[in-house]
Amino acid sequence: MTKKSLFLISSFIAGFSLMVVELTSTRILAVYVGASIYTWTSVIGIILLGLAIGSYLGGRLIDRYYSSKTLFIFFILSSFFVAFIPILSNQSSLFVSLDLPLITTVILISLILFLLPAIFIGTLYPSLLKFYLENIAVVGKKSGILSMFWSIGSIVGTFLTGFLFLGYFGSSTTIFIISIIFFINGLFFYRPKIKTLIILFVLLAAVFYLFQIVRQKDNDVFRKESNYYTIRIVDTIHDIFGRIRILFLDFDSHSVEGLDGQDLDAYPRIYPVFSVLNSNIKNILNLGGGSYSIAKKFVDFYKDSQVTVVEIDPMVNETAEKFFNLKSYPIKTDISDGRVFLVRNNEKYDLIFSDVYNSFVSVPWHLTTNEFNNLAKSHLNEEGIYAVNFLSALQGENSAFFRSMLSTFKKTFDNYQIFSFGSSIFDSQNIILVGINSSNQINPLDLKEKIKSLKDGDFLSSKLVLKKPSENNALILTDDFAPVEKLMIPLINNYFPSYTEFYYSFL
Repeated sequence: MTKKSLFLISSFIAGFSLMVVELTSTRILAVYVGASIYTWTSVIGIILLGLAIGSYLGGRLIDRYYSSKTLFIFFILSSFFVAFIPILSNQSSLFVSLDLPLITTVILISLILFLLPAIFIGTLYPSLLKFYLENIAVVGKKSGILSMFWSIGSIVGTFLTGFLFLGYFGSSTTIFIISIIFFINGLFFYRPKIKTLIILFVLLAAVFYLFQIVRQKDNDVFRKESNYYTIRIVDTIHDIFGRIRILFLDFDSHSVEGLDGQDLDAYPRIYPVFSVLNSNIKNILNLGGGSYSIAKKFVDFYKDSQVTVVEIDPMVNETAEKFFNLKSYPIKTDISDGRVFLVRNNEKYDLIFSDVYNSFVSVPWHLTTNEFNNLAKSHLNEEGIYAVNFLSALQGENSAFFRSMLSTFKKTFDNYQIFSFGSSIFDSQNIILVGINSSNQINPLDLKEKIKSLKDGDFLSSKLVLKKPSENNALILTDDFAPVEKLMIPLINNYFPSYTEFYYSFL
């Protein structure tokens, strides 16, 4: 291998490794603080800051200490600091417990985990460029070629991380693989004495061993990373409801089911209400799978109906089959995004239930907009129902997202009802907007009486919101402008500390 080829390959490897670390880092953080826009922004911003600092320092140092040994040291330091990311990440709960706002917490953890690795990766490009530029007359050409290899490596790293590494190896193993790649690459530039090399290998092995020691000892029934989430299942005993099983997707508590068949005080119990609004429900579409809790209730309650679930993550579907008894139900599953499914599908439904808002920090904005509501309505039969479940508060400072959701919903469904599953109108809770594709309006008081006639009717009727809340000129969410994160900020800041206490109690 020629020296020029070595520099080009090393530039490719550095760019490749950088993107793998950057993309994997967001997955590592998602387990501790959620996969919100703030997570992505903080990780990318801090890594870019580290690269900027590293480029400056690397350029100065390679000019002062121009030798292959210096380049070797930069690769080795990159290797070690990358290897420490999974170890330090396991201590993220310490920073989450500081009771800081979510944005501050995410930035703080990102600084601690990713700044130093990014700085040393940043030293690589100016150092490689220094060696590669032998002829000052062709600086532009050679700089362009080296940069091209770095960029091509970044592209390859991006696709391999998203389509291969995370789904097959998981985030921690992926990070350690990159650490080893940096280490081996450094050896091509400088061969230390055998004694020094052994010490370096022992130190790197010690880092890997340390990770195994400090890795969180949890009580998970199941834990695995998919291409979308870190999936965890936890069994515990609730003071009121007894033995329960919880499905976590990253940081988010997505589904809770009673292990002894008991009903919980949760929104899936709404399923009989739709029979009062439409007496002929035969074709049901459920957007969002999770543990398939409400989809299974639809099958049991609406006899002879066809229930289809759209779930974006195939591993979530497999998890439900294995741990939530899904195989016992005649439910059809389509692995797709909910919006993509509706665009590609011409079938009409008697009930569409959207249950994709599995988090108060990460909202799928493209399923909140006026355009999506119109799309959902176009797939309803006459008297068909579209219901959407999400987290917010009904009134007060935490209700901005609810008010925008309601204002947007009303533009498509002027015939609608509101159900809320919470103890206080000012606190975070499951809110379900129910739109009916019919001009036959139903009085909320009459609806309340009809619901009371159902099994469990007193409980369900208590969840109906009789007085429509004021929207105060709330923002209409559109495909062009849907700032859901901004609307959720008050709720996130107020609810984040108590939720993290709940979440970390299971680790």
